Amino acid sequence: MPKTDADGNDIAGVRLPDVAVPLATYTGWGLRAAHAGQPVAIIDGCDATGQRIPFAPTAASRQAGGPNAGDPRLSVAERYVDSADYVNKITAAANALQAQRLMLPADVDAYVTAAKTVVIP
Repeated sequence: MPKTDADGNDIAGVRLPDVAVPLATYTGWGLRAAHAGQPVAIIDGCDATGQRIPFAPTAASRQAGGPNAGDPRLSVAERYVDSADYVNKITAAANALQAQRLMLPADVDAYVTAAKTVVIP
């Protein structure tokens, strides 16, 4: 397994804007629970299937009951002041990759356009 940051995202390699300025944990692998009747110790790895595990929208939702209960990762609202803050951070991350010749201008535009559709609670 690769080393990960506090959000569970891989540290090594080129960190694309959606990993550098995350809304979720992204993995290049996945685990699937055992089938009914199999011992719990048998875990089936989905090596070629990545997964996206979204952050809770707000601190209250990650601390309350429900699917985000007890999530130690910061919520989206705890990470970004508002939607403009998120767009600015995505833009900076994409521009940094372009400056390193790791991203094309059209890809920078695509990331920024997509970021503008994200609503930060």
